[in-house]
Amino acid sequence: MPLPSIMRRLSATAILLKLAVLVVAQNTDQGSPFSSFGFGDLLNSSMAPSAMMGGTGIAISEPFGIHSVNPASYAGARQSELGGLQRPVFEGAMRASFLNLSTPDASSTRTDAAFMGFNVGIPFGKGKWGLGLGVTPFSNVGYALQRTQPFEDGNVTYEYSGSGGLNRAFAGIGRVLWQQKVLDKDNPGARLVLGANFEYSFGRAESLRRTIYPAAQSYINTSASSALNLSAPTAGFGLHFGSQFVSAGKVAERIKARHAQRKLRYEQWKQAHGGTIHPKADRAPREASAWRYTLGLVGSLPTRYHATLTQLNTQFFRSSTGSESVLDTLPSSGITTGYLTMPASYGLGISVQDARWMFTAEARQRDWSALRSDVEGIAESGSLRQSLMVAFGARFTPAREGGFFQRVTYRIGARSNDEHVLVNGQALRSMAVTGGLSVPLNMAQTNSYLHLGGEYGQRGTSATGSLQERSVALWIGVAISPLRGERWFRPYQIQ
Repeated sequence: MPLPSIMRRLSATAILLKLAVLVVAQNTDQGSPFSSFGFGDLLNSSMAPSAMMGGTGIAISEPFGIHSVNPASYAGARQSELGGLQRPVFEGAMRASFLNLSTPDASSTRTDAAFMGFNVGIPFGKGKWGLGLGVTPFSNVGYALQRTQPFEDGNVTYEYSGSGGLNRAFAGIGRVLWQQKVLDKDNPGARLVLGANFEYSFGRAESLRRTIYPAAQSYINTSASSALNLSAPTAGFGLHFGSQFVSAGKVAERIKARHAQRKLRYEQWKQAHGGTIHPKADRAPREASAWRYTLGLVGSLPTRYHATLTQLNTQFFRSSTGSESVLDTLPSSGITTGYLTMPASYGLGISVQDARWMFTAEARQRDWSALRSDVEGIAESGSLRQSLMVAFGARFTPAREGGFFQRVTYRIGARSNDEHVLVNGQALRSMAVTGGLSVPLNMAQTNSYLHLGGEYGQRGTSATGSLQERSVALWIGVAISPLRGERWFRPYQIQ
């Protein structure tokens, strides 16, 4: 492909990433009340394939998708058995959430929808290198709460609301450091892949607290608003080590033995049914493939955010018609600057797979109680603690080639999360079960997918009078890759 054409494609990618920044940064106030704590709701995954598998991604690689949690997944692979990125891919996702909030005395429902980001993956260097680019949300702040309390002249209403969140733009690279010499097509050998992400985190979290007195009593109302702007460069690393542990030859022997037993049962069935042939008697044994395992390791460096906190306190009057007029500005700290230091994170995962099945498990940890702040008005870690997420996932693809339904990938997962905040001095815990489909968009080739999935989750408990949240999230994503005959990002060579 000529250089101008390559530059046009890269320019289009940059424009899409810029649009993704603008869209990701727009959050509503219809999210979870738990997002009022800490950095807000921390997102376990940003792309649909990971979300449908419980949020896993540390020990996973996809032929037509990347998992930005581990930049080692960016590296390409000449052989599909190795699980690396096969072709350039553009992917994005959206999520719609339906929340039910309940206490022993009341309940309410709310909805929310958000664009979850945009990723680009490009393999190059004859299957040894891979590039990953993207913009994804890191956390979400969105809540609107109201509490009414009686006083001597009626009822006073306290209103709390917040919006915003943190986002991350990343550029990473994956490199095959070592690969065992391929002995034959059934034994692609072991390989070690190292990846690194270079990230820029940024965002703004706004909060508003208002005290409203009855309009007929001519009381003066108060309002306190704050806006926290954060930005910081940071980096993370990822590692994949994969190797075969059951050869294709041994799998073929087992398949052959099972097929012989099946043929014997079909013959017995034929004799018992007067010579009628069993409907599945001519079914050929499936192709044998080796079983491989992959170990994944990820880590991120401590992040030192530059923080700017803007605070404003006002007095206002609200008329009986609902109109408001500001009366005075009260003393406040105004604009203060400083730094927030977020601690490092670590994760470990393992997966086992063959040509059709893949199973994975992982754990991620970050000690949020080590958060440090020198910004006046921001407490360091009084309501934060160590977080731990444990997740499981599986996927199944009947065949890479063949009929439409044979090429659909089915995904399921589950997740348990000890979250990073304390609510009223109690640890906040959540769980979720997930599932979905990756549907091929091409009739003949499998290289682009429409991802459709869902998640049911529960967080908190109402047993002790606290807030309990039940949620249903619907995911839709798309991954677009070039067809086999197309040559994206590859310059033509002069013959």
